Amino acid sequence: MARKILIVSASMGAGHDGAAKELSARLIGQGNSAEIVDYMEMIPFRLGGVVRWSYKFQLRHFAWTYDLTYQAFSRGGAFLWAPVVWAMGLLTRRPIRRVLLQTRPDAIVSTYPLASLVLGRMRAKHWLKVPVATFLTDFAVHSLWVHPGVDLHLAVSPESAARANQRGSHTSVATGPLVPERFNFSYVTRDDTRRRLGIEPHQRAVLVVAGSWGVGDLKSTTQAIAGCGPEYHPIVVCGQDENLRANLLAESFSGTILGWTEEMPSLMAASDALVENAGGLSAMEAFAAGLPVISYQSIAGHGKDNARVMAQAGVTRRVNNKAELADALADTTTPGSKRDEMIAAGHALFVSDPAESVEELASATDSAALMAPFDSPRGMRRLGSAAAVLVILYAVLTIGVHGVAALGVGVAKAPKGVTNTVYLGVRVDQRELNNRALDDAIHKINASVIVDAKVARNSHKILHQLTDSNFDIVNGGMGVSRTLRWARSRDDCDTASLALAKASGLSPKVFMPGRSIDAFDEFYCRTGKIKSKLVRANTKFLPPTVPTLIDRKIYLLDARKKSATAVKASLEKFYQQAQTKGLQIQPLGQLR
Repeated sequence: MARKILIVSASMGAGHDGAAKELSARLIGQGNSAEIVDYMEMIPFRLGGVVRWSYKFQLRHFAWTYDLTYQAFSRGGAFLWAPVVWAMGLLTRRPIRRVLLQTRPDAIVSTYPLASLVLGRMRAKHWLKVPVATFLTDFAVHSLWVHPGVDLHLAVSPESAARANQRGSHTSVATGPLVPERFNFSYVTRDDTRRRLGIEPHQRAVLVVAGSWGVGDLKSTTQAIAGCGPEYHPIVVCGQDENLRANLLAESFSGTILGWTEEMPSLMAASDALVENAGGLSAMEAFAAGLPVISYQSIAGHGKDNARVMAQAGVTRRVNNKAELADALADTTTPGSKRDEMIAAGHALFVSDPAESVEELASATDSAALMAPFDSPRGMRRLGSAAAVLVILYAVLTIGVHGVAALGVGVAKAPKGVTNTVYLGVRVDQRELNNRALDDAIHKINASVIVDAKVARNSHKILHQLTDSNFDIVNGGMGVSRTLRWARSRDDCDTASLALAKASGLSPKVFMPGRSIDAFDEFYCRTGKIKSKLVRANTKFLPPTVPTLIDRKIYLLDARKKSATAVKASLEKFYQQAQTKGLQIQPLGQLR
């Protein structure tokens, strides 16, 4: 018996839509009917377009903010994403009902996390009578992918299915990726494609992709591949980003630069390895094509997570620098056991057809009653919609305010590769700052002086002296608290920096507030008038005590209103302990 399937995707990159289209094609090929709808188009007030634009803007220009948001939602738990799900459900419930009454499906399949959460909540509330399945397009299954109300979670790998179960799924099945049949490995077009692209027989073709939006640093990736030797011929696919393609063509790379193309099967057949940065659709297609995959310069958020999980599963090679990239290219493009094992691991993912699982789920559906009544009076709906919009805006503005900063996202850290080093800042008040002997003691052990705006405004002379003596002077903020967090962050990051710059003649590059930090601080430090590195101490201490020093940690000595003798004693103890443990003391300005 033919079944009607509604597939809910989202125009948030090619991965979600690609899985939806392939699932639709397979269901129709099995004699069923399938219809795809865009969840972004269901969001009223054109907010779907705003979400799409902001997501793309984040990835291209402020990747750290996307990483912040991703870490918050994936690790923060339901207390962070539940209000957003409630709000989105309130906004899209009526459009969903309208689509359901028009299509009257026997099952619904979502390929987009937010849609899955909304549909799962509707199932859990018994508002939705039709079974819901989620196809997990990512290897890394974060908490937004899983809702206990969803009837079936279809995963691309056994590892992904296990992660879904850990996050609350009761029925997770590893079916493998959704990839069109035309990607199945074949050398039919290999030689013709290589000749057309100008690839010499002895050269190793390396396909470089960055998704449909062309996100990531393809320029440096291409340069890195070209730097591995003349035997490598990069084939760079820039997606829909024509500006990126034009910029790469202007660099005169010894390779092939392409825009949007429908020839990915031929390009993969012609290539010897794939270099990607997100673990998305292109990686899945490469697994089907028998093409080894290397993850390099992974994009923030899900890109890094996917790279880690895929490498753990043995289906890809994850590299962190040019040297590792050169080794990985040599291994994956040279016939042998390492290449064969990766190809075999990729092929092993395709254990069954997800369409068959969806068809089985739909077989027991009675679509006569699609949804339970939940209509509310018009006034209440309008009030609820307004509240939903406010909740969404608040969530966007305050993600991580209380918890995300604790993850260390967006704050300065010790540079990678630097060891046997600790970092010390000394917060001073007016009296301590004007004690030149104390200042010299701080400078002697290579620590930073932390000064807030109030102190700076009354200390022009001494600050100019310290600047001339090459002291590392750090902005300590305004020294006051504001009710509105964004006003507080603006004052601490921008106003205080300007005040300190005016007083000292040197623009501070580091901001270490005398309070707990949050996501607003992270935003203003990176986007304000004076861009600063935001620093959070791992350990704070008061004189004359000194904590046990640990390599690569950041320490804050609060010397305000303390005797100079006690402060000097702490500094001496800190220095002696560092010497004993073989640790070098560095100022906060050395953090990255």
